[in-house]
Amino acid sequence: MILPLVAALSVFSVQRAELELTPPELLPLGGYTARGGKLAQPGGEPLHVRVAILNHEGIRVALVSAEMLTIPESLQREVQKRIGPGIDLFLVATHTHCAPDSQMLNDRMTFSIPGIASYKRRWLEWYADRIGEAVILASKESAEVGDPGYAIAEAPLNRGRRLLARPDRFLTEFRLNGMPVFTAYAAHATIYDSDRMTTSGDWPGEVARRRESLVFPGAIGDVSPASGGATSEERIAAFEKTVDARLPLTAKERDLGHGELRFVREPIALEKPRPHPEFAKANGIPEPLAQSLVDKFAPPTAEITAFRIGKLAVVGVPGEPTSHLGREIRDAGRNLGFEWVVVCSHVNGWMGYILDRMDYWRGGYEATLALHGEFAGDRVVEAGIRALKALARR
Repeated sequence: MILPLVAALSVFSVQRAELELTPPELLPLGGYTARGGKLAQPGGEPLHVRVAILNHEGIRVALVSAEMLTIPESLQREVQKRIGPGIDLFLVATHTHCAPDSQMLNDRMTFSIPGIASYKRRWLEWYADRIGEAVILASKESAEVGDPGYAIAEAPLNRGRRLLARPDRFLTEFRLNGMPVFTAYAAHATIYDSDRMTTSGDWPGEVARRRESLVFPGAIGDVSPASGGATSEERIAAFEKTVDARLPLTAKERDLGHGELRFVREPIALEKPRPHPEFAKANGIPEPLAQSLVDKFAPPTAEITAFRIGKLAVVGVPGEPTSHLGREIRDAGRNLGFEWVVVCSHVNGWMGYILDRMDYWRGGYEATLALHGEFAGDRVVEAGIRALKALARR
């Protein structure tokens, strides 16, 4: 099923840029503690940061897709410093598990844990400089002016990995003059397993390269990729081909009326970080150390970042919400009058996995990395709905 949609907005433009984001040294890869903190091996695929600055009636929003594991809050702050005021930042990690461990950029992670990198100021500065450079470069590029629109298609490229998971199978692509700007889909970038010791963008990298588009992960907290093939390379190729087939660049237009570009931030009312009852055992540490470790991982504050383009709303969550929570936010936005709502993960921060209360008490891997207690999912949904209400106001 393909449901192409288009919005006709006045004087809408996009400025783009892309830079390589592969560090100049071999670093430990993040995402799989089974690698034991070993350095990456040489010969991997280049990593990239891609930028699209949306411009409409004085509002400028920098959409940034970085081939990284997560976005620590310290990185978001440092990038914002470099680009200065006047451009709102929507900084997204594609969540590839074949990029350097982002905990090196987390200024709270000040001691070593087996399999997890500790903070290195040098690499925070390097990544912030590089991403900031990409945004500034985009801001100086010639603007592409035209009609924005988007297309929606269903694709069987994901599967639930927790009890009662119902993955969101909608591919959503925002376009200008029929050409992709960003593509969103809910699937972990984990087609490559822990035995891969070289860098790769995984499936988001291939989709971004082929479609010349930014890629945003959807609500992936309980969702893995599902693509056919005998090898990881074949599965990634099949994934990309399915995206191309389900989202052709030809689409019938549907008028969404006159709209606007808006950007909002909404704080999440988080409780103090605390370890899940299974956390200490799952990480092989003594109970007294569990709270100290969670304090290093978990941010004390977090916020929803969201924007709208006409009747399309995009809600960015600073962590990994489950499909159920993503669906709650999406449905609330449609009830507020938006034609479509895209929920993105790994935006402007990382507060861990985000589960609803029942799912939290089921335990398991994701629950042990739900770092703000049983009600965090409720608080994230509440903040997401407040952000949508703010975007919906006239």
